[in-house]
Amino acid sequence: MIIENKLTKRKYRNLVLSELLFGSFRAIIILVIYCLGWRILYSVAKAGQLKKNIPLFLGVCFILLIILINVIITCHAHMKNSFFFNASSVMADNNQLVIDVDENNKITYQWDSLTKVKENRKWYFMFFNDKSFFPISKDNSDELRDYLEAFKPVKRTYKKISILAFVLATACGIYFVGTCAVNFNGHLAWKINELKTDKKAEIKDMNLYTLKFQGIINILKDKEKTEPNLMTNSVDIKFEKDGTIKSFETYIYGFDNDYNLKSGYLLYYDRSKSSKVTIHKQDWGSKGTIKYNSQNDLSIVINMLNKINVKDDVKVWNEPTYAIMYKGIRDFGYNLDGIRLIDKDGNITIPKTAEDDIKGPTISIYCPGREQAIIPHRFVYMPGSQAH
Repeated sequence: MIIENKLTKRKYRNLVLSELLFGSFRAIIILVIYCLGWRILYSVAKAGQLKKNIPLFLGVCFILLIILINVIITCHAHMKNSFFFNASSVMADNNQLVIDVDENNKITYQWDSLTKVKENRKWYFMFFNDKSFFPISKDNSDELRDYLEAFKPVKRTYKKISILAFVLATACGIYFVGTCAVNFNGHLAWKINELKTDKKAEIKDMNLYTLKFQGIINILKDKEKTEPNLMTNSVDIKFEKDGTIKSFETYIYGFDNDYNLKSGYLLYYDRSKSSKVTIHKQDWGSKGTIKYNSQNDLSIVINMLNKINVKDDVKVWNEPTYAIMYKGIRDFGYNLDGIRLIDKDGNITIPKTAEDDIKGPTISIYCPGREQAIIPHRFVYMPGSQAH
């Protein structure tokens, strides 16, 4: 029986790669490692933990890369040593398989050297004891089945099962990782939201004495088009003795001309984590419930900190770290511990007695962790004098 050889070099390479990747025990190893990679990706998307998971993921990628390189090298060796795709025809009888390479070159394989046979819809895959791999097209080769069955049972390849397993693993991996990217279901969703809503600003001079709180607000206005009415009840700044800012965090509410809440701006900076200031914008739309309070207007905090000589104020403590805090309106009653009154013109007085409650927008300057030992200086904004 003579069979026309329809095998091309390109087809042979594709069949070899397919067999090496999906038609052998190697496929199980690759599948296990591949699934492990998706599991690690899911852990990253769900919980983050980059210091732990990224090295694991890189290790999995490295192992897969080594296997892929091995497959490519093996395929190249097959291509280099093979003559099958150059053969014009294949002849088979009861004893042997003769591959007609050219007029002067015929390769003969005895059927007893056949180690295994696989098949799919279009090809027979014959493996010989010298590790040769010879695909033969099923077109016009029905008689070949009789020869193969006579010497070695034809085995159905599990290649389709392997490919299906990889497709299923990929689909499951994409689904579970994808669920972590929506509706704030995981770390990935928060990171995506940060990319959409966060902006970064590089500030060269992070010194509170020269930058002041006004400079921090200018960072926001340089990056965002803010509403006409701004309000805050949250300012926290930590700085060193020489004025170097260690960290700060403040949340600004933005109201339109009708005092409807439109946006929120979170500004934060931590020198130990990044040299950049992060600006996170929150669109409140019609869901905001915070009402505008003129006593918490941002301009009051800015003006107070412009008038307070922070550098001179903290000199009396001689501590390595200081902090500024604003939490909106505070009521101290008649307690005058650490109280300083500041009026609309920036005049600062230390009251000795109080006829009424000491109440108003308050900026506290203190030593973090030493509040019990060192009484904070509390600057209360009171436009008219209510203490003496």
